[in-house]
Order: sequence, then C-alpha cells, then structure tokens
Amino acid sequence: MPFENCLPKDVKEAIDDYLKLDRKRREVQRSGGEDAYLFQPHTNDRTLTFDKPLPTRMVQKIVKRWAEYSRLGELSPHDLRRTAITRALESGLTYRQVQMMSKHRDPKTVMRYDHGRENLDQNAVNFLKYDEVG
Repeated sequence: MPFENCLPKDVKEAIDDYLKLDRKRREVQRSGGEDAYLFQPHTNDRTLTFDKPLPTRMVQKIVKRWAEYSRLGELSPHDLRRTAITRALESGLTYRQVQMMSKHRDPKTVMRYDHGRENLDQNAVNFLKYDEVG
C-alpha cells in the first residue's frame, strides 16, 4: 500500500505544497526524485551533498522551536511519534499495521504504546459470550 494513501487529505496537500515550493532547489542541487527524502538540508557547505535526510539534531531543534512558538511546552520528535502510534492504535489499526507505520522491528515494542487497552473495561474477557447451562 503506497504511503500517501495512509495520509489524511490535509497532510498530503501540505506535503504536495511543500514539494512544489522546494522543487527548484531540488532541481538545482539534484536532490529530487521519487525516492528522495522529504526533508533535506538546504545548505551543506562541507560536503555539498543534499540528497540525504535532515540530521537528527536539526529535527529536534525544529520540533522544539515550533513547540515553543505554539506554546505547547517541551516537545520532542519522539513525543510526536508516540502520539501518532497511540492514536493509530486507538483508531483501531492492528499492531501489524502500526508496526509497519512506525518501522519497529518487534511488534512487542508497539504493544508498549497501547495504553488504551490497559483499561480493565476493555479487557477481552469482558467481550466473550458464554452459553447458559440450564
């Protein structure tokens, strides 16, 4: 299943708009193409290599800056990842689907994010049907 089919419409439109704005830079720096990273460094004076992902530290700085700007408080990329995984599980996606989305190697890792099903009211035993013996 193509990744873009998994995105909400407004997110897909925002990514398409971003790629339109960034098209010229990608052409000049030869860092485009179907398999290109979505977010790339716009400057790299040391190696002049642009067809690579943003460094982890830069992603952390961007998330932190936008969290401060939005008055969300302390926020990290992992907080965003954790939220996406939790919301996917809460919306009814299977562990396998969420594992593929999050790229976790072990499905047990995904299960750690499943806080909603820890509620005893949602325990599977409460949904079993038994025939009455009479």
